[in-house]
Amino acid sequence: MRSIIILTLLGFACSLNAGSAQADLVARYAMGKETIVLSYRDDQHIRVDRGQLGYSIINGDQAIAVLQQGGARVVMNVDEMGGILNNAQNEQQLTIPDSKAVSLTPTGQFSDVAGIKGRVYTASDGRAKYLTVLTDRADVVKASDGLRHFFRRFASSMKNERGNKLLALENAFNEQKDSGVLQVEGGFKLISINQQARPDNFYTPPPIGIQFPNQ
Repeated sequence: MRSIIILTLLGFACSLNAGSAQADLVARYAMGKETIVLSYRDDQHIRVDRGQLGYSIINGDQAIAVLQQGGARVVMNVDEMGGILNNAQNEQQLTIPDSKAVSLTPTGQFSDVAGIKGRVYTASDGRAKYLTVLTDRADVVKASDGLRHFFRRFASSMKNERGNKLLALENAFNEQKDSGVLQVEGGFKLISINQQARPDNFYTPPPIGIQFPNQ
């Protein structure tokens, strides 16, 4: 399956009962059979959730993954634990395609995704071609920029093929008016996008380490 965006390593448990609330951008995406949720305030406050599986988070200089393993919650700094993260995913270390080989070519067709009209492009990452639906709508562009920033931060540690494709395509997006990603052939699609109030501590990761139930 070809897909341009992520799966990060996650594990959910964090109370949200303190701090002031702000209206942040929240975008929900279908990726295969899963739903991922991007919460984006700015480049220093980004969180990607996978429901019961958990979340990964950027808070300032911190990039944190939280895992549920054997009944324990494992909180890891990805800069320090990149090798462990890679082994946990059982993924090969893949080379990012040369950005000179990456291209986006309009097909002249349009498609509606989540009620948003987008332009259909043929995307090439230097190894394969696939269709993608893009838009210049401001909130979708902002969410896509948030995802790109998120994966720039995480991809080098996680060695994720979809993250690598995203990084390779970034140069093509730099001069692309339609830089908001609505859908990518192979299993990535926007479900909804809106503004929601997120308290400040929604973006605060738990302490680094391993925690067991009843501790």
